[in-house]
Amino acid sequence: MKEPAIQRPSADRFAGGPAPGRSVYGRRLMPAGRGLVVILVTLLAWTLMYAPAMKRAAEASPLGVRRTVSLVALTPIAAVSELFRIDALAETIERAVGRAPRDGGPFVPPPDDLPVVPTDPNDPGPGPGNGPSEVGDPIRVPTTTRRLRVVVVGDSLAAGLGYFAERVFRPRLVRVSRQGRISTGLARPDYFNWPLAMRRIVDAFDPDLVIVMLGENDHQSIQTVSGQSLAQLGTPDWPAAYRDRVLQLMRIATSRGAKVVWAGLPMSSRGDWEEHSQRMNAIYELAAGISPNVAYFDAWERFRSPRTGGYTAYLREGNRFILIREGDGLHFNAIGYTILAREIAETAAEEFGLAPRTFETEL
Repeated sequence: MKEPAIQRPSADRFAGGPAPGRSVYGRRLMPAGRGLVVILVTLLAWTLMYAPAMKRAAEASPLGVRRTVSLVALTPIAAVSELFRIDALAETIERAVGRAPRDGGPFVPPPDDLPVVPTDPNDPGPGPGNGPSEVGDPIRVPTTTRRLRVVVVGDSLAAGLGYFAERVFRPRLVRVSRQGRISTGLARPDYFNWPLAMRRIVDAFDPDLVIVMLGENDHQSIQTVSGQSLAQLGTPDWPAAYRDRVLQLMRIATSRGAKVVWAGLPMSSRGDWEEHSQRMNAIYELAAGISPNVAYFDAWERFRSPRTGGYTAYLREGNRFILIREGDGLHFNAIGYTILAREIAETAAEEFGLAPRTFETEL
């Protein structure tokens, strides 16, 4: 049986060259100018969609020429994007592919609105017998009509922690307010002023328990509110300046009798941050030790490898190894945040007499 002939471009087609605007196989080609226009339009659309996110990242970056140039270029583009809600399209795309909007990485839920003192009958807020405990007193025992008020503050680690703390604390007895904000810390009040925000939270929400987790964005020089340099990273002035910021936040958080559990930084896969992160954890622990109503939770020791002493993405419970960290080597996954929230609650129970029935004690 004769095999069918394979069709090939004819010799005369090669000899004479392809027809204008077509390849040797007869396909129509796009003019170079039109292709360039398509590329430029695509880049412009992408920039408009993601300009607000890039501007936020630039604002949180260390001071310098790179930050200044980025803000000059991105500020007007971001304004146009937000004015016409083009950035909303980027958020829709991020959700569709299963990524966290505005972050592009691990799950980072947005914060709640600034909390206010509850007025509903099941949560009467401050008043005789309803306010936070005094210094040295245990946390008050909640009921369904006098729920505890718990607020979680800090950076993106706190954002994830707050979301899963809502699942650990029992809603009939506890109201949780999530106040974690990405890219924030204590080094850059010119970008986000945590002492001012903490004062507003205390005045508005009057929390019984404040959970703090931040520091991942504080691997940089310390600035004033106006953006002036106060202490350069790596100099002898930095630890004392940072300790003053930590103590200030603790004083504000406990100013109306609330208890504070300050969670230290967990070990991350970034070896170049290890020494500085441990130095910050030492500051948190020292400040908690000299501040009334403050306890320190050592996330570094709790979640590092017991075998090697280094970073691990897993936690051993019994005969099981459980994945608890995200692929970025810093944030926790859902199981990790749940374990973290549960153990912080257990710390509050041990240090401040938090009633064990207010939270789940098992996964």
